[in-house]
Amino acid sequence: MFIIWLVALAYVVAGYLFSSYIADTTLLTGLFIIIMSILVFFLLYFKYTKFLILIYAGFLARIGMVLYDRQEKMPALPHSGIDSERYYKTGQYISEKMALMDAEMYGGLYSKFLALIFNMYGDDRIFAQFLNVLMALTAILLVVQMFRMLDVPNHIQFVLVGVMSFFPHSLIFSSILVRESVITLMVTLSLYFFVRWYKKAGWSNALLSVAFILLGASFHTGVIGVLIGYLFGFIFYQHSKKAFRFTLRSTIPFTIFAVSTTYVMMYPESISALPIYDKVDQVERGNSSIYEAFTPQIGASAYLGWLVVDNIYQMILFSPIKVFYFIGSPMPWTVRNLNDLIAFFLDGVFYLFVLAVFIKNFALIKKRPIFGVILLSIAVTWLIFGFGISNAGTALRHRFKIFYVIIVALGVVWTYWSKKQKRPPEGTVKGDPA
Repeated sequence: MFIIWLVALAYVVAGYLFSSYIADTTLLTGLFIIIMSILVFFLLYFKYTKFLILIYAGFLARIGMVLYDRQEKMPALPHSGIDSERYYKTGQYISEKMALMDAEMYGGLYSKFLALIFNMYGDDRIFAQFLNVLMALTAILLVVQMFRMLDVPNHIQFVLVGVMSFFPHSLIFSSILVRESVITLMVTLSLYFFVRWYKKAGWSNALLSVAFILLGASFHTGVIGVLIGYLFGFIFYQHSKKAFRFTLRSTIPFTIFAVSTTYVMMYPESISALPIYDKVDQVERGNSSIYEAFTPQIGASAYLGWLVVDNIYQMILFSPIKVFYFIGSPMPWTVRNLNDLIAFFLDGVFYLFVLAVFIKNFALIKKRPIFGVILLSIAVTWLIFGFGISNAGTALRHRFKIFYVIIVALGVVWTYWSKKQKRPPEGTVKGDPA
């Protein structure tokens, strides 16, 4: 993928250098998509041969959805509308007044990222949306690399690659002009380097895993929850023993970090001066406390309107309910129309299935430490988003942010049970009828 992103960078630079001679970048972008499609085909053919058809078909489907999204007379894709238009308009506006790069604008870092692209390459929305396609492709290939490092069998890889390639909201979010592709790529890169640290140690891998999750948090603070799982691994996992070891020396720093993180979650304005700070949805809505954010009734797809939280104890008590609704909404009993029903079956069912798998295999943490780290990362992130989201549409977008992390966790669980079934029963000798 390095060559592909190098070509993309070269295109942006070329657009900047020849901007005086190119009034319309449509032809240039069309050529860029064709060149990239050829490069991607050969990349998959030589390095990911077994997944060529799956991944390339998903790649082409995403290109088709980008082109469809730009057809004004066609029905809009789900989630393509208010937010995507505001990102685009804000990016346009900043690109014309680059001094606004230091100002607080709608969309935060993502709008400024678009502004930089538009300022250098030209105001070409299809080019920006195609970059989202490339980000999704990169995330999928990074997951395949992690599967290889974690010795996930090929048949399991094949199924999960198929899920990543054609998961409905993966197709949608990587084809429209929203920030999900950027965030999921940063989160996936961070997990990739954490898995490298887990397998090979090396502080460079640890630092890169932290750096990428902080970069992802610059686009949306909520994904910072993934970092808690990493720090748990950094502090307690011992490579020499290939297991967690809990000592007083290791417990104290993690406790301090956990308390500090809890404080930041309760009072997010305390880190407003930091570069990674990007106001979460609850703060953007002007809630003065986390308790107000816990029970807003905003939008037609709002849920749990009856739930009122006035103190920390109620918040802890109701958190499992909030997380459950965050994972599965729109729930069947809250369905308003056919779109809600489709969203539940194509998205909510998947995450509820994942929750059931994680609960059933909780004991696997002792046997597969990497599963423990990833599970903690997922749980904390779900908790952070579940705290302040009470709208099914918003929940659907935000739970996708760690979609690829969840896929890796499923790969670890499935691999364990697959290998256990092939293992001969205890007490038997290889070659026995048993």
